[in-house]
Amino acid sequence: MSDYVYGNKIGRDSYVQTGAGSSFTVNNAGEGTSRAEVDAAVAELRVFIAALTRAGLVTPEGAVSDPGAVVAAVESEPGRLRALGTAIAGGAKEAVLSAVQSGVAALIVALVGRT
Repeated sequence: MSDYVYGNKIGRDSYVQTGAGSSFTVNNAGEGTSRAEVDAAVAELRVFIAALTRAGLVTPEGAVSDPGAVVAAVESEPGRLRALGTAIAGGAKEAVLSAVQSGVAALIVALVGRT
């Protein structure tokens, strides 16, 4: 799967994904989230998940093998997921989760979104 979300901007505050995969709409509140910010968040999340997988905290299938260690990894490096935090704050949580579909992605997004 690509690190980029493909789609069209509709109006001022929505993106609709086109092409392969499930479709989704990003409805932004406030300042909003650009397509580039969503792309950066997706890439950043995938890199972080790959590092967690190499460390043995996530299985190759994307299941969390040690939830406590994943929480600790997210909380220990708050600056590492800056693009993800920006996208979530801009209302793109569902867009990111639609692009990176796994249990560990949902956990990381929830942890970043609560800060």
